[in-house]
Amino acid sequence: MAGAAQERIRDELTVRLLRDRYRAVGQLREISGGRDWVGARMLGRRAVVVRGEAGARAFYDSSLVTRRGAMPAPVRLVLFGPGAVHGLDGERHARRKQLFLDVVSTDAVARLSRLVGDRLDEAVARWAARGTVTLFDELVEVYGSAVLEWGGTGTTGAAAREASRDLARIVDGFGAGGSAYPRAVLARVRAQRWALQVVRDARSGVKPAPEGSAVALLAAVPKAELPDLVAATELLNIVRPTVAVAYFGAYAAQAIARRPDWRADLAAGSPAHLRAFEHEVRRFYPFVPLLPGRLRRSWSWEGGRLPRRSWLVLDVLGTDRDPRLWPDPEELRPERFLGREPTAYDYVPHGGGDPATGHRCPGEPIAVGLLEQTLQRLAGLDYELAPDGREVPMGRVPSLPADRVRLTGVRRIGPAPGPGSAASGA
Repeated sequence: MAGAAQERIRDELTVRLLRDRYRAVGQLREISGGRDWVGARMLGRRAVVVRGEAGARAFYDSSLVTRRGAMPAPVRLVLFGPGAVHGLDGERHARRKQLFLDVVSTDAVARLSRLVGDRLDEAVARWAARGTVTLFDELVEVYGSAVLEWGGTGTTGAAAREASRDLARIVDGFGAGGSAYPRAVLARVRAQRWALQVVRDARSGVKPAPEGSAVALLAAVPKAELPDLVAATELLNIVRPTVAVAYFGAYAAQAIARRPDWRADLAAGSPAHLRAFEHEVRRFYPFVPLLPGRLRRSWSWEGGRLPRRSWLVLDVLGTDRDPRLWPDPEELRPERFLGREPTAYDYVPHGGGDPATGHRCPGEPIAVGLLEQTLQRLAGLDYELAPDGREVPMGRVPSLPADRVRLTGVRRIGPAPGPGSAASGA
């Protein structure tokens, strides 16, 4: 009996995640002989953990997998909020997802990218004057102030800075570990209250939102379909992921230090080099370790048959570092993306599949645009990384160096990019 209990604990993915974080799935796979699809248990139910293109295709098969009720409640309510699109399926999910796609149209993403570029230029001047900067914290404020203006929230100045920090605290707590989680809960309460007031003011006409903005589009949906509280939730689900790009943006400074041979092309605004480097930053640096789903029906796989409501889990990190898809996956090699765009199933830092019909993040183009703008500015700077800033912690979710990527000796080594330069939003 003791041996059986130990085996169940060994295979319990939840325990492994809390203990081993990003290493959890890889260690489970190693124990299982290195197989791509690994049998396990999660929250007491049977599960199979999949990786690679075939695994992603299975996970994003909406006839097989539902995301409804798949995310543990402590994570779902703090990160996504009540009534969020992430917990919907079928026609309701499709309608709500289309609203997000309307918000992040090509023109809208371009406007946000240009706004972030302008804010970065202002920030870079301050960084160079000071010589020292905590990059993650600076990017939270730059991205946050820009997306709050772009989104039509009417929140500016000190209020925008505090709202941006709360959005970052929410993301920082999704790993549900240590003191970050209670801080995230409090930040969610404050942010939800703020967003609810923004929505109510827009709907009542007290503070009309700019035409075409995220707030205006959300406020225009009838309350019967999108109550105030849910509209506030979805407003946060538009602005929060934008602020979360600061994790990748901070690691971008580390990536440039690893590959200084790319500086000139990035600083010059080469679209091909910016896109390739941005893709590699999101592939290489960890963010979400895995994504859970529930089986709609019983399902056979190479290890046996799973009953309905069992777990199907996509190993995000394992897919983005699958050596059959990405040779030398532990090496930062942005050249792998020169002349190659990844498919919807071999590269999943923002999820996989079709963003219009599935659960791939509709805000991915925003992440691309912001990172390209950030890479161009960072490549035009000389700086030193503090020792902690050279690390990639695998025991912390989401991963972030202890010093939040502190740059010293910051100085400009090239001309400032012109307005609307280089990045995909230009």
